[in-house]
Amino acid sequence: MSDLLVAMRTFVRLHEVPNFSRVAQELHASHTTIARRLDQVEAHFGVPLFHRTTRRLVPTAEADRLLIHARAMLDALDAAEADFGPAKNQPRGLVRVGLTTALGLHYVERLGTLTASHPGLQIDCAMTDWQRDVVEDRLDLALRVGPVADDSLVVHPLGQLARRLVAHPDYLARHGMPASADDLMAHQCIAYAYGDMPARWMIDGRERLVAGVFRSDNSEAVHRAALSGLGIVLLPAIRVAADMSAGRLLPLLPDSAIAPLDIFAVHPSHRRLPPRARLVLDFMKANFPGEDVQGK
Repeated sequence: MSDLLVAMRTFVRLHEVPNFSRVAQELHASHTTIARRLDQVEAHFGVPLFHRTTRRLVPTAEADRLLIHARAMLDALDAAEADFGPAKNQPRGLVRVGLTTALGLHYVERLGTLTASHPGLQIDCAMTDWQRDVVEDRLDLALRVGPVADDSLVVHPLGQLARRLVAHPDYLARHGMPASADDLMAHQCIAYAYGDMPARWMIDGRERLVAGVFRSDNSEAVHRAALSGLGIVLLPAIRVAADMSAGRLLPLLPDSAIAPLDIFAVHPSHRRLPPRARLVLDFMKANFPGEDVQGK
C-alpha cells in the first residue's frame, strides 16, 4: 500500500480519535511516525488539518471536509479488494465486535462453527455492559439494548431477550417468597445499574425503584451475587436458564409481566460493512437465542 494511503488511513483515525498516543498504539507505530504521516497529508493537500497544542488535537474545517473524501476513497479501495482479492470467496481478517456480557457469552459458546467454516476469520470481542462508542473504539459491529436514535449508525434488529426474576433458595428460606411485585420493596434486590443511577424494574406495567446490599454495573457480578444468596435479581433469561433448571436459582412472580429487552446490532453509517463483518452479522442474526435457549 502506498505511503499516501497509509497516511490517509492515519488521518481518518486521528480525526475519529484526536490523540497521537492512542492512534500510535493502535497502529503499532511511534508518535513520530504518526505525526510524520499527518504532515504528509497536510503537505499533499496544502491545508492545515489540526490545531495542535500540548494537550489537544482539534480538527480544522478543512479536516472535516477532507474526512468525507478520505472515507469514500478508503471504502472504495476496501470494496475493490473484497471484490477481487481472496476475501471475495473466503472472507478473512479481523472483525471487532462490541458485545454485552450475557449475549456475548452466548455467542462465544457458538463461535466454533463460524471459525471452523471460515478459518481466515479473526474475532476481537470487546465485551462490556457499557455502551461502547462504535467509531472511537474502532468496532465493526456492536450490540445496543433498546431503541437506537442515532443517524450515524445503521441498525439491524436481532430480536428480544426475555428476562427472569430469580433468587437463590437460601435467600428465599431466610426472607420468604414475594407474593406480588409490591412485596419487592421489602426485599434485598440486587441492583444492576450504572454510577448513581437508581435501579428501576418495570413489572406489571409499573416502574419500581429497587435497592439492596449489593449493586453492580456488570451482569456477571450481579449474577454471582444472586448465586451467593445476596438477594433477588432481574436478569436476561439466557443468563439464568441453566441455574433455574438445576435449582440454583428459583423463578419468582411467574405470572407477572416483565417486558423483554429489544436487541439491535449497529455499525457506522459512513463505512461500508466489509464481507468479513457481514459474515459475523449474519452469524449473530442466525444464532440469536430462541425460546429453547431463553427457557421460555
